[in-house]
Amino acid sequence: MQFLSSILFGVSASLDSLLVGVSYGIRRIHIRLWQNLFISSVTLLGTCLSISAGHLLVPLLSEAVCRYAGSLILALLGAYYCLKWLISSLRDRHDDKLAHYGEISSASSGQKWETLSLAEVFTLSLTLSLNNLGIGLSASLAGLSLLSTAAATFACSVLLLFLGNQLGRCRLLQLAGTAAEPVSGILLIGLGLVQLIW
Repeated sequence: MQFLSSILFGVSASLDSLLVGVSYGIRRIHIRLWQNLFISSVTLLGTCLSISAGHLLVPLLSEAVCRYAGSLILALLGAYYCLKWLISSLRDRHDDKLAHYGEISSASSGQKWETLSLAEVFTLSLTLSLNNLGIGLSASLAGLSLLSTAAATFACSVLLLFLGNQLGRCRLLQLAGTAAEPVSGILLIGLGLVQLIW
């Protein structure tokens, strides 16, 4: 069950990487392997720090409080992501996002692929890392182990960033990218419930 929870956490925490990869792929900006590994490593470091901080709090609290608090925070974070996506969708309901992505893709089809600048690599690394701080803290309070969670987070981050970037102009992946936020929210809610039950 610990392995399944870690995988769920890794996928959920890394879905932002899919969205980032798609957005850069649409703009025909190639994320090189070393850039991907650097971004994922910094994200991993932020996740590990937040999980470690959570483990330091565990001895100060009872086991039941840690489990319930961590599970509740995970579920609330998931609900927040779903609600944020819903509000954004209602606000932009008159926009045809897929058509817009298609226009950007076709307009740039004759252009060469560019690469990320060093400043963009650092900015992406810090942004994705900060996104995982709250999730990592609550995951540790819910009882997830550092090693398995870190490994799952790194692997999912590298894979989803690569897939998003390579297939950024594909309409199917663009659809998956627009759904990354609610899917991440649902996974976090599910992870919270799994940790609460087991």
